[in-house]
Amino acid sequence: MDNKIKDVLINILLFIVLVLLLAIPAYLCYKVFLVDTKANEESPQTENIEVEQENLVEEDIAKGPLYEEFFPIIDNEQAYVVVPTKIDSKNPPTLIIYSHGSNTNVTQNMEDQFMKDLLEYGIFFTQHNYIFAASNQHGVNWGNQASVRDTLNLKQWVMQNYDIKPNIYLIGFSMGGLPTMNFASENPEMVSKIALLAPTTRASEWNQARVDKIKGIEIKIWHGNADINVPYSTSVNFVNTMNRFGKEITLVTLQGKTHWDVDTQYMEDILDFFSN
Repeated sequence: MDNKIKDVLINILLFIVLVLLLAIPAYLCYKVFLVDTKANEESPQTENIEVEQENLVEEDIAKGPLYEEFFPIIDNEQAYVVVPTKIDSKNPPTLIIYSHGSNTNVTQNMEDQFMKDLLEYGIFFTQHNYIFAASNQHGVNWGNQASVRDTLNLKQWVMQNYDIKPNIYLIGFSMGGLPTMNFASENPEMVSKIALLAPTTRASEWNQARVDKIKGIEIKIWHGNADINVPYSTSVNFVNTMNRFGKEITLVTLQGKTHWDVDTQYMEDILDFFSN
């Protein structure tokens, strides 16, 4: 009985050895002839994908940026203009003119943070078929006649060099609210919409006759209620004054925002306002 069991065990072991001897060469053949062949077939496809990706990158580099920057000096005032590289004559861009605050100047120094901010505006708006422009407007101007004339000169320079839509949009930040509103009240037929950011407005300078001139212009104000440089209350007073004269203005209250929290941060909101 013991010998029979031993014979059975020996036969099982011999069978296992035989199976292993047959399986190992079969696996090696599969590995060499099938798997490696498949890998070789797939590698050209991978290489083609990599080549296509490299070509796309090279094409993007060849195209370059989708905007151009210009630094014209107009009537002795430095200006900055950002223009889309491709302009459709059937759908010309709209001009946006930005008026700056009292602590900044339009220069040719693109290392200056303010000029970087203007470039950010320019890149953003040129993607949406706008030309973005700003004049130094005689520096700390507080809305004087020279700054209004600078805005008009800038508009005329752009019109002489590019086809644009007839009416323009204006953005005024801080002190820039004054030249923005003064230009609009003197040239209301040129302006469609105005975005004011934490603006200086001087409500006391407005009367019925002056308000009547801008009744066709849409105006929206963004102002932080934590602003201590240009208090939020000045915008509330301005909106109320305009309302008494029959002009409605939308005031967006930015909870907890200071004077320096309101500028490039709201480009998308301004775009939405301009586009609708």
